[in-house]
Amino acid sequence: MARIVTKRNILIALALVLLFGAINREHNLLYVMVSLLTSVLILAHLLPIYSLRCVSGGRSIQSAAFEGDVIDCHIRLANTGRGSRYMIEVVDSFPAGEPELRSPMTFITRLRGRQERNYSFPLTCYKRGEYVIGPLRLRSAYPLGISSISRTLPVPNPTLLVYPRVFEIPYIPLRANGYMPMLGVEVTSRAGGCEEFIGVREYKEGDSLKYIHWPSTAKHNRYIVKEFEIRASTEITIFLDLHSKSNIGKEKETTLEYAIKIAASIAKYALERGHSIQIVGYGAKPLVIPYGKGINHMARVLEELARAAADGDIPCYRVVNDYSGMMRDGGTAVLLLPHFDGGTDEYLYSYSLLKAKRTNVISVFFDADSFRDDPKNAGPGDHTFAEELVGQGETVFFVHRGDNLQEVFSG
Repeated sequence: MARIVTKRNILIALALVLLFGAINREHNLLYVMVSLLTSVLILAHLLPIYSLRCVSGGRSIQSAAFEGDVIDCHIRLANTGRGSRYMIEVVDSFPAGEPELRSPMTFITRLRGRQERNYSFPLTCYKRGEYVIGPLRLRSAYPLGISSISRTLPVPNPTLLVYPRVFEIPYIPLRANGYMPMLGVEVTSRAGGCEEFIGVREYKEGDSLKYIHWPSTAKHNRYIVKEFEIRASTEITIFLDLHSKSNIGKEKETTLEYAIKIAASIAKYALERGHSIQIVGYGAKPLVIPYGKGINHMARVLEELARAAADGDIPCYRVVNDYSGMMRDGGTAVLLLPHFDGGTDEYLYSYSLLKAKRTNVISVFFDADSFRDDPKNAGPGDHTFAEELVGQGETVFFVHRGDNLQEVFSG
């Protein structure tokens, strides 16, 4: 909504009052004052137009960055006219920035005729996502600040992709039970093998005699065998809850943003160790990143997670039910559960489907109440499912708003 009380409107009102007084009083001085005010208003309107005339420009910015990165925005301004231009504001739109810093402005006091000026300023990528930068606008209120003119420069508005911030995970148990050969690898241990020697233990029936450690056997007067690290393979499926009701909180402090960071960090941890990763979530469009390995797959994971949005209407337990049948036996499933959009029984059923395939289940529960604006008004959460898993000795992590995620996964 336009402001009513402005310098220009005040001067117009004053000129009208003086004109009314001059007509009624027939006082020449009042006519002179009206003429002066009218001249000021006309100049205040025309000079800003002149100040932006013949001024062109451009912008360059990198196309991708990580959340929290500081990037440089490069601006070029050129005055193609002969005369100098004064008091030019250059206003850009940077939706990837912090809420109060999304319209960065620079002020050019003077741009000489035929002069080109290049400069840059830092911008912080506040939150992951895909953003359109711009438009780039020029604004001037030269010389008195009474009237302001704005013009949008005809320059491309580039796209900036901000990847989620990834944190280091010291260790997370991705190995499934058993020794079923599959695609990924996870270190486990048993007597024998061909990897790295890790220690000795007492002989068990079935151990190969060639791995007997004779010095220890002689010392303890019983068979002692050498123990090695071997490789057991793992395919890992990360389930993201993209139901619209699951995203609780505002800006960066939402359950979805925390879940995205955790998913990206677990993917990095697993891919660095040779595992095969897929990520599944049902938003307005299904998010399905099929199994893959290596650096190129990590790049795809980051790109897809940067664009992920909680805009779906399919409960997470149904996503697990749909995909559990397509998972190989002996893999690992990571469940990121910020919100229960069904009852405990539905999730217990999904969990039983995974366990029937000898799947190692890692569950990450979010304290949804801590992400709300007013946690005091939130109802009691249903923690039955989490308590059930903890009671069964499963791997469970709990995340609250403000947690240091690296510390959560270091415990």
